[in-house]
Amino acid sequence: MKNIQFATLGGGCFWGVEKFLQDTPGVIDAVSGYAGGSFIDPTYSDVCGGRTGHAEVVNVEFDADVISYSSLLEKFIPKYGKTSSSNLDSVSQYRSIVLYRNSEQEEATKKVFEKLEATSGKKVVTQVVALEKFYPAEDFHQDYHGSCRVAV
Repeated sequence: MKNIQFATLGGGCFWGVEKFLQDTPGVIDAVSGYAGGSFIDPTYSDVCGGRTGHAEVVNVEFDADVISYSSLLEKFIPKYGKTSSSNLDSVSQYRSIVLYRNSEQEEATKKVFEKLEATSGKKVVTQVVALEKFYPAEDFHQDYHGSCRVAV
């Protein structure tokens, strides 16, 4: 039996993040969407217009017996994390963000950041906030890898 868990991560264009996560062993599914803002039921147009506060994120379903939440972050943050302090205050849809679901994920995120900072010598300034609601993006944004400028 699989140990199914979820994570919600953002690091720029959700298409690149989605593809990167889908290719990660232990990830079962990755769904593009929006989170981190206050607007209810946002559309892509709403988010792009900067009116929602949401980031483009990916909701990740993974088997924690294959890849732990911490290991998932250890793969994600070096590629999509930020070291510029301006990211902490950003409301850009492309900001780097980890949205935790419970206190265990919040604590694990802090520990991963500390570990990565110790090994890289750079402060990780990816936003870390509680997930309030994930809104799946429109169907035409799912599994779409053709136009993203982020290297995958």
